[in-house]
Amino acid sequence: MCLWFIVYFFYALSFRFISNKYLVKHQGRDYDVEWGYAFDVHLNAFYPLLVILHFIQLFFIKYVVLSDWFIGYFVGNTFWLIAIGYYIYITFLGYSALPFLKNTVILLYPFAVLILLYVLSLALGWNFTAMLYAFYKYRVN
Repeated sequence: MCLWFIVYFFYALSFRFISNKYLVKHQGRDYDVEWGYAFDVHLNAFYPLLVILHFIQLFFIKYVVLSDWFIGYFVGNTFWLIAIGYYIYITFLGYSALPFLKNTVILLYPFAVLILLYVLSLALGWNFTAMLYAFYKYRVN
């Protein structure tokens, strides 16, 4: 339980630092993204990722996602693409709602890397869900 809070704290702290350092319109004024707001944006963005990867994907995991077929790679990696894409987009929406931030569209740039990784994973036959499943299985044993 402590590990997830440390990860959440790190994400919120890093986004707070990035937004205060590079995205504030008027440097030197009292405009500041608070840590609590950054933490709230992270939690709001993380919830759809959690639902997609830990609830919806469970209905497909045994017969489709963990199979060695292309359809297994495609379905499993598509779930990851959608979940991480939602996280990026909702984070963008959270920070673009603040009127004193500029160029928040920069927060959408990781979409390019995400699409590249998705295409690369399909071409090379990587199954992110199967790799995570193997990691958890190894960790439990």
